[in-house]
Amino acid sequence: MLDALDPALPAHPFIALAPQRRVRSLAAFKSGPAALEAALGVSLPATPKRLSHQGADIIWNGPGQWLVLGELDLPSGLAAITAQSDGLCLLSLSGPHQIEILKKLLPIDIARFAPDDVAITLAAHIGVRVWREGEHFILACLRSYAGALHHALMQAAEHSGRG
Repeated sequence: MLDALDPALPAHPFIALAPQRRVRSLAAFKSGPAALEAALGVSLPATPKRLSHQGADIIWNGPGQWLVLGELDLPSGLAAITAQSDGLCLLSLSGPHQIEILKKLLPIDIARFAPDDVAITLAAHIGVRVWREGEHFILACLRSYAGALHHALMQAAEHSGRG
């Protein structure tokens, strides 16, 4: 994941690679999320939300589906678990102008995002998952699109007078 962006790309004070973490997708089997929740000891988000549990982040990824970031022990036999660390790139956007920058790229009202809100949407025609972690945003995209997403964020920052 860390080599997804060309090191020659320009640095920006608000745009960076998010810290590298293990990423897995989790899709509940037909038994539904109840057995999975019982095994994990937590209620999984049923709506576009993020939660932290035992040092890992669990990101809603659709009905009965989640992304798990970090080292959470996942029970076998209750869900399909697929490694995503090599396929996804996570970019972090922070600073006082992050909302202004994201408004230029996202077709959603990002200004209304509260901490732990999640959306699956587009950013400059690139499929992304976006969520708010405290005072910053994380955008996850397919690794092959990371350079294009980084460029779009840089352009949006420049057009906002923040480049």
